[in-house]
Amino acid sequence: MGVIAAAPSTARAPRSIATATWFIAAILLSASGIAIGLLWDISWHMSIGRDTFWAPPHMLEYASAVVAGLSSGYVVLRTTFAGTPDDRAVTVGFWGFRGPLGAWITIWGTFAMLVSAPFDDWWHNAYGLDVKIVSPPHMVLFWGMLGIVVGAIALTASAQNRSAGERDELRDAWLYAVAGGVLCLIFVNGTLEYSWPNSQHAPVFYVVWGGVFPLMLVGYSRAGRLAYPATAAALVYMVIWFTMGQVFRHVSAEPRLAPIWNPRTYLWPPYFPVLLVVPALGIDIIRRRLTGKNPWLLSVVLSSAFVLLLLAVQWPVADFMVNGNSRNWFFNAGEWPYFVRPGPQQHVFWASENSNGGQPSLARLVPGLAMAIAAGTVSSRLGLAYGGWMSRVRR
Repeated sequence: MGVIAAAPSTARAPRSIATATWFIAAILLSASGIAIGLLWDISWHMSIGRDTFWAPPHMLEYASAVVAGLSSGYVVLRTTFAGTPDDRAVTVGFWGFRGPLGAWITIWGTFAMLVSAPFDDWWHNAYGLDVKIVSPPHMVLFWGMLGIVVGAIALTASAQNRSAGERDELRDAWLYAVAGGVLCLIFVNGTLEYSWPNSQHAPVFYVVWGGVFPLMLVGYSRAGRLAYPATAAALVYMVIWFTMGQVFRHVSAEPRLAPIWNPRTYLWPPYFPVLLVVPALGIDIIRRRLTGKNPWLLSVVLSSAFVLLLLAVQWPVADFMVNGNSRNWFFNAGEWPYFVRPGPQQHVFWASENSNGGQPSLARLVPGLAMAIAAGTVSSRLGLAYGGWMSRVRR
């Protein structure tokens, strides 16, 4: 993927500790470690159950947060007390301290993650060892993770905006795409309960994805400097998700919490990734061709394209995952958590109406898709605003 010509910059951006390559790389690697650790943690719960706070996935998540927080704190303190004019030119002030915008967001995310740790441990001790993904401490943890990943996006966005017209532009544009893919991975983890292949013929899947992912993809498409920035970010998410599925199935694991309805001998490997790259490509093409149009009209078109392309590609893929020859190492269909009771529900689509083998009726599907497009319109409009802001970030 090439780079779209950007507004030329005649003066080379000042060099400072706040824009150092090691700092941006440290935050991006920390964000990636958090997203991978979250998927690993979900797999751990589905294969082993919650055995201890000191489980390896938790350690990866919190170690990544500490690295991100310490790196950002060092840059802020160094810039504040020993900064040069060039340092101050690429930072923002807060309570008398100075640092890059991404560093401030990262510090907040690190604080939220570390605060959530004892809260989460107490919650499990009080209400059960293994609970659903959505719980108060998990929400604090999620927002902390989100803060660090958004901090990485802000840092990579400012890097690519400063390097416009320079030889580092392609590298920095890809760093921004990688950060965007990591954020997509975070939200795919967060929407897992609505995204199982057996749920991908139900309207709620399209409503949830329509409400969440256009915001990110439209934002990447608006701010990224690759030829197809949203497509690149979606591809990054898919590669990481698929790779972890291949790795997990080779890691030994046994359930430790009853009831064990589905004995496992290795970590639950995530199913084949949702083909987010297809609607992302549609967003890239449409946004470019309709640049300058009324933003709400553009949002309706982008949302419709996202939902309909997702439906067109994921409906047959879901059918293959549930009913086809997909129970193999490549697609990872038929892999169930240890606490799922074997039964016919594993071989049908889940919907409130079970006529036609769990397939939703047309009377339910059409209103559901309309709701998905409506949610996607709001999400796309926010994405345009978010992307416009990201395209101007330089500190």
